[in-house]
Amino acid sequence: MSNIFKEQIKIITEKNLKQEIGFSKTYLSSKTAIFIVKKGYFSFINSFKKITLIENNIYLSFPRNVFQLINVSPDLEINIVALDVDLVDNFSLDFNRLDAYQFFISNYLNHFNISKPSLIELDGLVNLLQLNVYKKSNSTFKKAIVLNLISVLIYTVLDAINAQINIDNRSKTNRKQELVLEFLKLLSIHFKNERNLSFYAKNLKVTIRHLSATIKNVTKKTANQVIHQQIISESKFLLASTNKKITEITAELNFNDQYYFSNFFKKNTGLSPSQFRTQNKKEYIYTSI
Repeated sequence: MSNIFKEQIKIITEKNLKQEIGFSKTYLSSKTAIFIVKKGYFSFINSFKKITLIENNIYLSFPRNVFQLINVSPDLEINIVALDVDLVDNFSLDFNRLDAYQFFISNYLNHFNISKPSLIELDGLVNLLQLNVYKKSNSTFKKAIVLNLISVLIYTVLDAINAQINIDNRSKTNRKQELVLEFLKLLSIHFKNERNLSFYAKNLKVTIRHLSATIKNVTKKTANQVIHQQIISESKFLLASTNKKITEITAELNFNDQYYFSNFFKKNTGLSPSQFRTQNKKEYIYTSI
């Protein structure tokens, strides 16, 4: 049991950061990870965007993101908790909604500032989780203890995030956010084949007008912009991290032809697919985060 958890759960601190993550390498993340910065700063590239986390910042990273460590401060204190996809999928709780939070994090907020009490609480939970994951004893209740600690950790993270993003009219904001989160979950599944908002409105049992207005209110972007951003994100991933031909990517993303895909990509990024691939294609290493 202990060995299984060591494969499924990775906990990185400033003490083993350099051993786990190299500065000169580019990685494809294979786990869902929570970054918690307690002191100093931590700079990296995730999904082709530069991000700098400072004290009291929290960041969520997801599988298939392109990750490269840039710089850290000498006084850095950090906790990174990386969870295997299979482990995450087994949770019968709201943790699976983190897939939807990915959209907000990667495209809008990037990171969250949490309160000092929340930071202290999370640090204690991470320490307790680390103790139970890596201890040699395989007690009868070890699995239950570890899984419940992860559950508490996730809910505490979500609570800290919600405390930062919620506004005064909390219940109204939550209803709007919930609808957008459900839309984003559907979009992440169907975006390659369904790009018409009517499909999502029908599945969510709301009018197109209401869904469009809610998306605009929450994300500050139109529904089309949100859908296009999802397609562009996947396009970048396929171009930078696979050897698939552009014609294959065109077909996978359900574009009629390569010319249309190239025009769409260039309109949204300023680069042709070939130019983007040339600038970003690297040798990737699958990482534990």
